[in-house]
Amino acid sequence: MIKAILFDLDDTLLTNPANEFVQHYKKALLPLLTEAFPTLTVDQLEAGIINGIRSVIKNCDPLRLNSEVFYAAFHEVTGLSLADHQDLMKTFFEKVHPSLKQVTTPIETAPLVVKWLLDHRYAVAVATNPLFQHQAVEQRLAWACLPIPETGFWFVTSLDNMHYSKPWPHYYEEILTRLGFEPDEAVMVGDDWANDMVGASQAGLNTFWIRNHHNETLDIRQESVQPDGEGTLADFFRLVTEENWLQDLIPKPLVPNQIAPRMMGNISALLGMVSEIPNRYWHQRPDPNEWSPMEIVVHLRDSESRVQRPRLERILREDDPFLVPPPSPPRPGEQQLQGLDGTKVALEFAAERAITLDLLNGLSAEAWGRPARHSVFGPTNFLEMASFTARHDRLHINQLCQTLGKCE
Repeated sequence: MIKAILFDLDDTLLTNPANEFVQHYKKALLPLLTEAFPTLTVDQLEAGIINGIRSVIKNCDPLRLNSEVFYAAFHEVTGLSLADHQDLMKTFFEKVHPSLKQVTTPIETAPLVVKWLLDHRYAVAVATNPLFQHQAVEQRLAWACLPIPETGFWFVTSLDNMHYSKPWPHYYEEILTRLGFEPDEAVMVGDDWANDMVGASQAGLNTFWIRNHHNETLDIRQESVQPDGEGTLADFFRLVTEENWLQDLIPKPLVPNQIAPRMMGNISALLGMVSEIPNRYWHQRPDPNEWSPMEIVVHLRDSESRVQRPRLERILREDDPFLVPPPSPPRPGEQQLQGLDGTKVALEFAAERAITLDLLNGLSAEAWGRPARHSVFGPTNFLEMASFTARHDRLHINQLCQTLGKCE
């Protein structure tokens, strides 16, 4: 059942050709940079920006935020750090960037379809390619008549809160983990074929392709993936509200290539959440029968090394093994965790996950299909149990999100 809708922003919710907007953006920003740093030429500064964007697009490190990648690459070319021009960027977004509104046009249907979906209890996220700072995305959404605070989006991607970019399937997996849903519960709506349709399909999402005058001549009949629907945003709105299109979607099949991005996306989403947890929350248990945030993260770390990976290793090692549920983890309050650092524990989980990913790397099709028997799930195989490991992540990351919502 579909529970979440992910929308691209540019040329989906707002008429704004991305490539053209980037040129307007640089033209507005570069004069400020050259004035502030007269020892650098326009070409050097522009090369720094380009190097930053290209590095973000290439990045697939689950531990590095896009902003960290961008500013490190920008520094390589210009010698400037984020601290060097943080105040300048604040001025840019307050006084210069708003003028770029004139090169965009709102789409009348956008606020209508978003409101309808939210009113009907769908989770709605803005899945724009996270190459711009959050202020830039926030302003473009306001130009689309979709201001973030008033609209009620569940999540909005930006340079500052994501670890991947489009078209990596990892990007979509990170969003879904932050939302608390699985790929077969989500639809991606966007206009860019490679970034929106191919990337989301590879992650296992259903898709709706926004057709416009920029892509109307593109012939996709021979493409390896096909969208579940296509047309204008108004067509999508009509299908959803009048034809129950969301209810009729068929989930994408589970395939081995989905597992590693899913596991990596989970790690990145967890690290993103952990970075936002106030220190006073870590050991709170709003309900005596529920784990604290620290207990949840410790469980994820310990389960990876003691349960999840050993189970996968056993399926690869033994013929049709019989799997039983692991021993119950410690109950709330049973462990002494006061001296632990939550961020460090999350990074330890990431290190354990890297070992599991090494196990998956290069497995043959035969290995992914190796059978096993589970005392609860019945007949299964390596692929299904690897998928279960990713679902186990999301179960507890969602639990962490709910627990944090009760802490104070």
